[in-house]
Amino acid sequence: MSSQQQLDSATTSNASIAASPSDSPTPAKRKVQRCAAGCGAAAVKTVGDCRFCSQKFCAKHRFVEAHACANIQSCQDQAKSGLASKLLAEKTAGAKVSAI
Repeated sequence: MSSQQQLDSATTSNASIAASPSDSPTPAKRKVQRCAAGCGAAAVKTVGDCRFCSQKFCAKHRFVEAHACANIQSCQDQAKSGLASKLLAEKTAGAKVSAI
């Protein structure tokens, strides 16, 4: 065999080894969670979880009113009770007013 033939056969065998699919693993694709409202956008990881219906939503539908949450009444009740307790805590007493 001439040196040119040896070089060609070595190159061919190296090319077939490099092209072997078992040597280069393909990265696994992660499944992207989509918005539960049906818009097809990717769900936001940190703020896209609804506390009341436990579904995942995109940035557009992450608010309770935006995705027409089935538990919107419990959300409203919780907000009202929180505001009522805050107002009662800040209520001015008559004894404080007359002392000034």
